[in-house]
Amino acid sequence: MAAAASRNAGAAGDKVTSYSVVRGDHLWGISGKDEVYGDSYQWPLIYKTNRSQIKDADLIYPGQVLDIDQNASDAEINAAIRHAKTRGAWSVGD
Repeated sequence: MAAAASRNAGAAGDKVTSYSVVRGDHLWGISGKDEVYGDSYQWPLIYKTNRSQIKDADLIYPGQVLDIDQNASDAEINAAIRHAKTRGAWSVGD
């Protein structure tokens, strides 16, 4: 099943600006999609942009429509990657 995504036609590489979560999705996988960021380590950007609807980064639900920030600064991207790489082991509910 393909996820619905809204595209920003003028963006480099035709990147999406929103993403509809489908069963089995997780922020790591969504972030790694070429039309999102193409880098799974940037998942904290999705989490940060959608904090009002994502209370736990490990729990997202089918039907949620997530905003995808395609205008993050280099500093924000580097901070997100650093966080993802140093987050350490996780368990459900962390």
